[in-house]
Amino acid sequence: MNDQTRTPDSITFEERDEFQRNPIAEKLIQLLTSDIDVSPMVIDGHWGTGKTEFCYKLINLLKKTHPDVHVAYVDAFKADHANEPLMTLVAAIANLIDDEETEKSFREKAIPALRYGLKTLGKAGIAWVLKKNADEIPDEFEDILQEAAEDSINAAIEQSIKDHQDIEAVLTTLQEALGRIAEDKPLILFIDELDRCKPDFAISMLESIKHVFDVPNVRFVLVSNLKQIKESINHCYGTGVKAQKYLDKFIKYSLQLPADFSTDRFNYTLASVEHMKLLIEESSSLKESDLSNGDVFNFIERFIKENSLSLREVETFVLHLEMAQILGGNKYFTNIIFGVELLRLIGVYIYCFEKDVADDLLADKINVLSITTIFGIHDFSDTEKFEHRPNHQQVMARTLMLENPGSARGIEKRDEAHDAYWQKQIANYFRHGMNGRHTKIIADTIRMLRLGT
Repeated sequence: MNDQTRTPDSITFEERDEFQRNPIAEKLIQLLTSDIDVSPMVIDGHWGTGKTEFCYKLINLLKKTHPDVHVAYVDAFKADHANEPLMTLVAAIANLIDDEETEKSFREKAIPALRYGLKTLGKAGIAWVLKKNADEIPDEFEDILQEAAEDSINAAIEQSIKDHQDIEAVLTTLQEALGRIAEDKPLILFIDELDRCKPDFAISMLESIKHVFDVPNVRFVLVSNLKQIKESINHCYGTGVKAQKYLDKFIKYSLQLPADFSTDRFNYTLASVEHMKLLIEESSSLKESDLSNGDVFNFIERFIKENSLSLREVETFVLHLEMAQILGGNKYFTNIIFGVELLRLIGVYIYCFEKDVADDLLADKINVLSITTIFGIHDFSDTEKFEHRPNHQQVMARTLMLENPGSARGIEKRDEAHDAYWQKQIANYFRHGMNGRHTKIIADTIRMLRLGT
């Protein structure tokens, strides 16, 4: 997922499907190629859940299984700066047309529609959208578009009623041309990264899809975080607008990309947990470490589950684990005392995701619960009973609490027998009793990742 050398065409389910999403893609393709109208549809997912990679794999599977379908991918975020969603969509469709005469005819029919959407767009902007060099844009085409911009401004002031009549006519012409193109070979356009765009561009894109491209055999799949799209709607139209009802006018079907997958009929695994495991195994610096070992990885898994880490956040975590391993002489997580390893993991996590806690630790302002909460100990009530064998989280929490009793004041009543029990447990993790170094191990890890600053 984080290999920047791979191209979209090379990312397939055959190469890797660690989250078992191929069946989801197959069912989506069934819907998209059926006679029922599911367009526009949304593949919804939170930030960092692997939406773009899933989109690439879905497109490549669709191309393989349905060569009779035109498929296009649009990165809306890259097109955002041009601020012309209609132009972006027209260009994406034009680039799909194989026949030169048909493409030329489509462009000619598209120009009158574009003139109502363009304000000012020089040759460089046109070139970017059409993915051609500026020198290859015919002068007469640029002149038409520039004239269109001027006409649009004048018409908006002087002939708004006539404009409305005119745009209805030119859009109908465009839609008819698009319908003829899609009649024999359906068009499916995937619009990615819409949730990263400026709100006005995102909403204009939605409205262009609904009002301009509502044509038989032309289908759209939006790969986006619906929550962010709703925020864009409220940004454009005010908080009084019910964003979900607004979206319901545009979206026919939405699917939330699952964060977990089944390993058998009764068990489910979080995709982010599996991703963490694979990244550690594939890492040249971590594959010889202890991080993939059962007990250590179980502790890492607790970080992921307690904090609902996304795939992208998992990648950030692994990156910093790699950095710590290298800065520690390639032995920071290799053949070390178990308890020390867990404390170092805590330090890396805090450096990545808890900057305020990191600052406090380095300033000797220690709040034990602010540390233990990140691995699932939100109070000390579940460490009060000591007749059973405690888990790793409980031992680490008790280690930090006994070393920093002032920051846990009032949480519990303690007695000597209770403390003696926990000191014995802690000794099993560190091969010694309490020595006042445990919180320092966390702080030293943070300081190392700050390169000693």
